[in-house]
Amino acid sequence: MRLPTDHHEVAWCRPDVDEALPDAKATYGWSAERLELPRRVAAHSGPILVARVRRRRTFNGRLVRQLNDPTPELLGGGEVRLGCTDYYALLCSNYLFGWRVLDRATGALNLDGSLLPYGEDGRLLPLSQSRLANVIGVSTLALTTDRRLVLAWQQPEGEAGPGGLAAPAGSGSVDLIDVDDTPPGALFTDFISSAMRRELMEESHLNPDQLGKTRVLGYFRWLNRGGKPEYVGLTELAVSSDDLVGTDVRLVETPYVQGLTLDCRLDLNLLRRDPNSLDCLPGDVAEAASMPLYMCLRALGFLLRRDDELYGHLSIPADSGDR
Repeated sequence: MRLPTDHHEVAWCRPDVDEALPDAKATYGWSAERLELPRRVAAHSGPILVARVRRRRTFNGRLVRQLNDPTPELLGGGEVRLGCTDYYALLCSNYLFGWRVLDRATGALNLDGSLLPYGEDGRLLPLSQSRLANVIGVSTLALTTDRRLVLAWQQPEGEAGPGGLAAPAGSGSVDLIDVDDTPPGALFTDFISSAMRRELMEESHLNPDQLGKTRVLGYFRWLNRGGKPEYVGLTELAVSSDDLVGTDVRLVETPYVQGLTLDCRLDLNLLRRDPNSLDCLPGDVAEAASMPLYMCLRALGFLLRRDDELYGHLSIPADSGDR
């Protein structure tokens, strides 16, 4: 799946996995297995970090990685395996996609980061065989009671790649703190939705009382990010866009988010009619849509096609008087 703009972002996804996620019964388990980066990556990790870390105080946070791929069978009642890694390992593996490591003296190619997610046959490696960090990404749409989207505008540059794009109001990586909040043995979708809600509150300066239900809608592997696993969802807010006037980005998030749009129009009829299109958004937002925003909307559009009750519920604003 390619983002329908000129951003050249590509994702791998499975419709049967997306269909299984909303009612998934799988739990998640924790592995103490230590991540060993490929030897050819570890040998150059020092220079890679020097080149990649542009901000002096980049924090090497502890993050959560996924060790096996979700399938409809696994989601029906199996166990998704997770483990611990860190941000520097992510920079040296998945985020090395699009980078090459050259020998300073001869110019010879030591490492092509774009080949790391693939096997010798050129196929994308399953997570169970990949030795990259494979940190889980989560993104959730935030939909107000008057059916407007809250969007976050990324800072123009970052270690992960080009920014300046429109993203879901909650979008980031699963942190080790999420394991404390929802311990191993819990439903996997509960774990993912909890991480989505944390990201939404952190990035958009919302509080728990302003959040309603969060649904996990879909899954993809982001090829431009080294095939890392990503989950997308929808959070219905308990407030209107008018109630959010004055809400701003938290200070600690300003290195990543430059501002919020609190009342982006979303045409649910157009989204349901063509989930692969961004015509449901205003033109300027569609042109700047990030891959997580596109995949969130796409997953929601296909769910609305399958679920008439949800479509009817979301089509009527909660404060319209017609509910």
